This record gives sequence, C-alpha cells and structure tokens, in this order.
Amino acid sequence: MTRRREILVGLVITLGIVVAVLGTLWLQDASFGRGTRQVQALLLEVGQLMDGNSVKLRGVTIGRVIDISVEPDGTAVRITMSVREDVVLPSDPGVLLAPESMFGDWQAEVVSRSAYPQFEFLNPVEEGILGGYALPDFSRLTAAADQISQNLGILSDRVEEAFTEETAQNISEAINNIQDVSERLRELVEVQAGAFANLATEVETAAVELGEAAHAGHLAFSKADEILGAPTTDSILLDARVIASNLKGLSSELTTTTGDARGLINRADSTFARLDRITAEIESGQGVLGHLMSDSALVYRAQDVLIQLSILLEDFRANPQRYVRISIF
Repeated sequence: MTRRREILVGLVITLGIVVAVLGTLWLQDASFGRGTRQVQALLLEVGQLMDGNSVKLRGVTIGRVIDISVEPDGTAVRITMSVREDVVLPSDPGVLLAPESMFGDWQAEVVSRSAYPQFEFLNPVEEGILGGYALPDFSRLTAAADQISQNLGILSDRVEEAFTEETAQNISEAINNIQDVSERLRELVEVQAGAFANLATEVETAAVELGEAAHAGHLAFSKADEILGAPTTDSILLDARVIASNLKGLSSELTTTTGDARGLINRADSTFARLDRITAEIESGQGVLGHLMSDSALVYRAQDVLIQLSILLEDFRANPQRYVRISIF
C-alpha cells in the first residue's frame, strides 16, 4: 500500500514536470520539428517590451523576444527575436512595438514599412538589421492627456478673461455689420448681374450685326469679282480711259476759259471803278445829274416842263390839224 502511494506520487510529480516543460516550451513558442532563426532590430526605445513577449506577423505569432539590450553608445536599443524559419518577411520589413492587451503585455510585430508612412522607423547602418518604432504606452498617453487638459484649462481661463460682456457685444455688432455688408454685396452682385446680362445682349446683337455686315461685304466682294471677271469689264475700262482723257481736255479748256474770265473780271473791275467815279461826281453835284440831285427847284421845274410836254402831246394826238396842215396844190 505504501509503495503504491509512492509510485502514484512519483507519477504525479513526473507528469507535473512534463506539463511544466511543455507549457514553458509552448509559452516560448518552441517549434517541434521546425527550425528557427534569429532576427534583430534597432529602436530608439522599447516601451514595456520584455523577454518572452510574442513576435507576430499579420496578427499570427511567429516567435518570441529572447533578448533586449541597450547599444554601447546608448543611442538605440537592440532586440533579438527568435522566429520560425519558414516564415517569409515583407520586402521592406520593420518592427512595430505596441501594447498587446489592456493588461500591459507588449508585442513586437513585423510589418511593411510602406504601410505605415506616418511612423519614423529607425534606419540601421548594419545590413540585415531591421528598423523599429515603438508606440507610446498608456502611461505616456495619460501624461500627454494630462498635459493637454492643463493646456485646455489655461486656454479656457484666458478665453474667459478675454470674452467679456463688451467683447460679446462687439462680436454681435461685427456679425450685424457682416450681415449688412453681405446684403449690400448681394444687391451689388444682382445689379452687376443685370448689367452683365444687358452687356451680353448688346454683344450678341453686335455679333449678329457684324455677321450680317461680313455677309454683305462677302456678297459685295463676290459681285466685284464677278464684275471684274465679266467680258465687258475691258470695254468699261477703255471707256473710263476715254472719259478720263476727255476730262483732261475739258480741264485744259476750263483753264483757258478761266484765263479769259480773269480778263473779263479785270474789265468789270475797271467798269465798276468808272461807275464809282461817276457816282461820286453825281453825289458832289457835278454835271447835269449832279445839279438835278443837288438843286430841288430845278427838279420841280423839269417836272413842270415834263407835265406841260405831256399835255401838249395829248393835245397833238387829239387835234393834229391844229399843228399840222397839209395842202396839195
């Protein structure tokens, strides 16, 4: 009975050891029958990453983090990962460190750097070493949120100090002014729209008139072309040449006539000069006409003589026998 208990205790202990070993191997992602390889990456910081954290590709665990160390110059952190040998990494691989869950566990995910252009992956000089980037952990996000809240509080205090009753009234007046300006601009735009519509109508009318004028000009040029191309055009041109020659001769004759007219004008000027002299002599009382115009009594006498002569002529016509006697034998 005692020996049976000892054997049972031994089996339990052995089974516990096997389960512990298998669990450890499973937690370390041990590959039974599959090879592994080591991949290293350089990052500026690793956040809360620790040895044993999982390494994933497209959300699938492909290995574990086996070592984390700071570079001798202190400018970067090197992590060593053990990944399955049969896994093909992206053409431009990079390591992105981020929290795996809300409980503080982190992971290292192998990603394509071109898929995350917003992250500044480290560019290692060594060949075969991947560049990495670590997302901020929750503590940093909390600190950043606290800093943001403080800044918002300060901004709120400043806004409260600046936004007084007078400021609100000024803003209200500014809004009213903006509305007035907007209304005036709307009216101006409507007026200008009407003016542009009228202008467009006038331009359209002018374009139609220009088209009609161009058509009329085209018809005129066509008619002129027909006239110039007609058989009678040569005879018309010859007639025009004859007419021009006749006009030239007429111009010569007019020139001669103009010379004769010039002599006639000179003689007329001489005649008018004599008339002026005679008129001047009459006005001065010289000659018979001058005496008649200057002596009114002489005019009355001459008038009486003419009256008497008129009476005598009338009597002569009425009684010619008084004055003329004809005797034969």
